[in-house]
Amino acid sequence: MACSAPEGAWSSDVTTVKLFITSYSDDFFAEREIIRKEILPDLRTWCEQKNLKFIEQSVKWGGRHPDRRNVSDLEKVQTSIENCYYNNVMPLFINLSCESVGWVPMWGEYADEVIEDYIEAYGLLVEDLQVLYGAYREDNLNSIFLFRNDSFLKTIPTDEQKYFVQRTSASEKICGPRDKISQKFPAKRIKRYTCEYKGLDHKHRPQLKLDDVLKTQILEFLKQRIAYDYCGESPQLSDHPDSFVQAAHREFLNHKSQLVLGRDSVVQKIEDYILQEEKDVPLLLLGRPGCGKSSILCKAADVILQKVENDEIHVDGGKSWHVFYHFVGAVPGSTYLEPMLKRLLRETEVAKDSSNMPKDLDATAHLCCSVLSNPNTRPLIIFIDALNQFGEDQAARVISWLPRKLAPQVRCIFSVINDTTHHTALMSRETKSIELHIKPLDVISRNNMVKDMLSRNGKELPEHQLCKLLDHQSSENPLWLSVACEELCRLDGSLLITEKINNFPEGLLNLLEQLLSRFESERGGNLVVATLCLLEASAAGLLECELREILGEEDTLMPPSPYDEKEEKECSEKDKVKQGGCLAEEKWQHVFTTLRPFLRPYGDSKEGRLDFYHRALSKAVRKKYFQKCEDDGEEEQGCEEEKPDAYYWWHKKLADYFAQVTNMDRKVEEYPHHLVCLEDKYRLWQCLCDWQTFDKLYNDEYSSLLLSFWRKVGTSTEMISHYEAALTKFEEDETVNEESVSIQYEKVCRVVIQAGKHHEALELLKTAMKIEEIELGARPHRMVELFALMAEIYDEKLKLNDFVSPCQVPDLRKTIYYGRKSIAIRKTLPGSYHKFKLAMSLMKLAFNMESWEACGGGAELSGSEALAEGNKYIDKAIKIFQELNDMGHYAEALMTKGVLAPRGSMEQLKLYNEAMDLCMQMYGELHILTSRLYINIGIVYEDNNDYKKAYEYFKKWAKVSEEILGPEHPKTLRAKGVLRETRYKRIAQELGEWDSERQEEEEDNHLESEDWEEEENPDAEHGFEESHYPTEGHLVIHSDDEVNNGTSNNDETNNVSVGDQILMDDDLSDDENNQVLMNGYFTEEEDRISINEEHTDSENLYDDNFEDYDEQYILHVDNGPVIEEFNIHLGDDDNDDNDIVELVSRDIDNRYASDSDHEI
Repeated sequence: MACSAPEGAWSSDVTTVKLFITSYSDDFFAEREIIRKEILPDLRTWCEQKNLKFIEQSVKWGGRHPDRRNVSDLEKVQTSIENCYYNNVMPLFINLSCESVGWVPMWGEYADEVIEDYIEAYGLLVEDLQVLYGAYREDNLNSIFLFRNDSFLKTIPTDEQKYFVQRTSASEKICGPRDKISQKFPAKRIKRYTCEYKGLDHKHRPQLKLDDVLKTQILEFLKQRIAYDYCGESPQLSDHPDSFVQAAHREFLNHKSQLVLGRDSVVQKIEDYILQEEKDVPLLLLGRPGCGKSSILCKAADVILQKVENDEIHVDGGKSWHVFYHFVGAVPGSTYLEPMLKRLLRETEVAKDSSNMPKDLDATAHLCCSVLSNPNTRPLIIFIDALNQFGEDQAARVISWLPRKLAPQVRCIFSVINDTTHHTALMSRETKSIELHIKPLDVISRNNMVKDMLSRNGKELPEHQLCKLLDHQSSENPLWLSVACEELCRLDGSLLITEKINNFPEGLLNLLEQLLSRFESERGGNLVVATLCLLEASAAGLLECELREILGEEDTLMPPSPYDEKEEKECSEKDKVKQGGCLAEEKWQHVFTTLRPFLRPYGDSKEGRLDFYHRALSKAVRKKYFQKCEDDGEEEQGCEEEKPDAYYWWHKKLADYFAQVTNMDRKVEEYPHHLVCLEDKYRLWQCLCDWQTFDKLYNDEYSSLLLSFWRKVGTSTEMISHYEAALTKFEEDETVNEESVSIQYEKVCRVVIQAGKHHEALELLKTAMKIEEIELGARPHRMVELFALMAEIYDEKLKLNDFVSPCQVPDLRKTIYYGRKSIAIRKTLPGSYHKFKLAMSLMKLAFNMESWEACGGGAELSGSEALAEGNKYIDKAIKIFQELNDMGHYAEALMTKGVLAPRGSMEQLKLYNEAMDLCMQMYGELHILTSRLYINIGIVYEDNNDYKKAYEYFKKWAKVSEEILGPEHPKTLRAKGVLRETRYKRIAQELGEWDSERQEEEEDNHLESEDWEEEENPDAEHGFEESHYPTEGHLVIHSDDEVNNGTSNNDETNNVSVGDQILMDDDLSDDENNQVLMNGYFTEEEDRISINEEHTDSENLYDDNFEDYDEQYILHVDNGPVIEEFNIHLGDDDNDDNDIVELVSRDIDNRYASDSDHEI
């Protein structure tokens, strides 16, 4: 949060926003003046328009004459900054420094002698470090760092250089690789700038000129942070990664769409599919490799984009289309499905920030499925090229994120190779996609294509040679013809050209292999082949500078022959790395010129990334040099043969190179990938325990890639063991401060939770909390997150149980304990983020109160009291979601209130139906919340003995579950199991809906699934959901976060079950069994309960369903801003507003709940 005056916060008065500008006293006058005169006036005007009062303060540190400085001024600044943090708001900072002086070292980050030398060299006071500690705090997202390039000092007169801060041996110790700021903060908040020297003013102060782009970046950063903290606006920074990804895809689109011959009719058919009438299935462009699918799709996308941008096409009602495009393999990282889907959600404004973004691939796919099937989704056209290049393990995801029936205003156009796994998956659906087969180029188009390509190189073929070329059957393939033309452009002389044409082989791969053979035979052939092999082995292409550095070791460039293998192994490591340097410019130009027609650069920079222009060349390189697969089948079909030595050799070369790279973005992108390919578990776990690598792969919600790498190492136990050792070492490092240690413990804790290991996560979190409390003063903005995380851990442990029972009371008590502590702090914190989090915590706590009642209550809080408190919590949550205009969570909150209502009452049904109406409006039918509502409404009707109505809703529950989770998912099988119950089977038969053969087959699958679940229990962690639906008598589970006990309404049996686990005990009397039915748990000894008191965490670290489709919702705005100014102290007009604080005061005086029970 940006700094504000506490007394004015969230009131009708003008709110004050403060900015601190830190810089070295005897330098940076020019920068300070430019900021003050050219940037801040615009910012001040902008703030006034939003009823904000803006104040800036310059903070100067160090200087040539520290004895002349006024310490009291520094103390006032320090007090002002500390007041901001104390009042739980984050100040704004512009921190200035340069290459000569570096960033001021903080105690705990460097050795004491290093800091003391720096203090002496630059005249710092103790108070300077205290002030700058507040400016350099890692948890403050409102700080930007401007770092000046001092190379211009060499060009100015020597006598004028003295007016700039000078480099010293003290600054050398903290700059370069030892720069802590670059390690702690994301690159987007560190702006490295150059300047133009304009001489001295009349007071001998240096005058500089800064780039206008830098000024704009500074202004935009400040606006975005203030808008987020005060106006509830999502930060949409211009340097968001999505903007770079989209620009790269647009560049590829523009390039590929330039020359598309003879395909006008295909492009027109795509346009007709989009515009002429409603289509509820995707359009597939089908063809063999090299037939021009990508170019056609790019051309069609370009045509549609231009019409949309020129406002030429609209949907009925005047709404404009949004065009989303993604070219798999064209941009680094584009072969991963999850980032693409999340970019789609952001572009369509379904999930604008991390609070609404799904946690993992499954949840993301389900939300996308819901969006694309929802009639209320904004008009959307999706172009995806090379769908088959998503990994085969992701082929099933095509089913999950694409609904069987698209919304009326949604169009999807995909290109895919015939008969690949992805194509087959789509066409196996009941609703078939429209197939548009790309036919071979006609003679006229081929003729024009050849003439155009040759003319651009100053060549022309006589008619007889042109006819010979086009007589090749493979000339119907645009890529084959393109490669052939490139080969002909190299030759002079009619005889050579004729001979070359006659020798062209049929088949694209054969022609590319002939091309590779030519590369080998020519001068510098090893360099060319090595470049191709390095690109093939890379994770996502290589930078030119990286290629040149690797190619510089020419003596060890290629894999050794069998004859040289013994000698190679005897070489010492020292001899192997002795080679060095960069490949000479002349040699690189030869390599680049040779391969230019076949490579695709990312961007125009000479240091840009290079990769294959077409994947067919990649396959040819792999077949010839990596020998992965000998047949001519498509690469997408896969080949499991043993990998040859060359495969490991190239990956080892790249692994060894990237192990030494200092560019962390590139290191994280490449190094773990090659270690996985090498099956080098030792180096892989060392890499993942490197904190810079960890921070790059870490994600608060779900660290998918990090966990996927750990699954290559081993079990979750191994991961935790390695991280515990790394944390111990990190804690012992004298250069690391306590705040960094606490944050790292918290991050590792979240990863361990994501891995499903709750007990170990608790220990890590307790350590983080102790450090925060004892060493860092229990800062509210940190403690609130730690308490919330502790509550989440215990809540997740509760979800491991299949049904409610007294053995859950200890964990439930702790969940409530920490949830209350988090809420008590959260309600004092200003800002939209905390307001949203408060509502979510209140809703979860309401569920916990219902669970407490389901467990029978306790001496400290009866069941009826728990329900009363739960209703107060959910009412406050509903009020917040209404204020935020967050209709998705509002619908969920209404359902939660329905759960708390009397079982089977009309009040409960009314709340469920109201939630359903909102859910349908927001998400459509294909959403997990809709599924939950279907079962809950069905149960209400069942409680009222209206079994036919209940059957209709249970049938919808099964249908939606199958659509979004898949037919084999345990939840789907359980839903279908309900429909096989005696009463519902009878209803289906009466309605003529019972398919005996199909039901028998599904029942067999269901039994197999049960056997499998008994062994693996993959769904155990999600026990608190409606999917554990009882057969016959029903113990009702209404949602992911609550359990509701119920009675049996079946006269034929008194059995209570969860899934198919019968909770009856033959040794119990009828009265005792009836008591089980009433309360949903046994009142006798705990060893009578048919579940363990505490499930052990699954060893399966890699269950991507761990969060199990934890519902993700959106902020939907119908009118006005998303979030208005509000008072976070909710319900000031209610007498019970302090309930939460009072309830917390009942807790034992123990910040860390022990394993023993304590009162709520």
